[in-house]
Amino acid sequence: MTQQHPITPPPELVQEWSDVALDAPFMFEVKMRFATLAARWGADQELNACCEALEGWNPRIPPNLRAARRPKPQ
Repeated sequence: MTQQHPITPPPELVQEWSDVALDAPFMFEVKMRFATLAARWGADQELNACCEALEGWNPRIPPNLRAARRPKPQ
């Protein structure tokens, strides 16, 4: 049995991404949408892990880090 990488999307999320990607009219766009969703999910997992690790040191750091790395669109 192979060990799964700790940052592996659950099957339900992969299915959701497939559904979104398949709305694209061209195969390249499908691949781009799928890759973008996967990259965002992985980056969010890493940001969440960093914020959890930093919370014990200074509870003000995680909100500031999230605001800097995931700014809200204007």
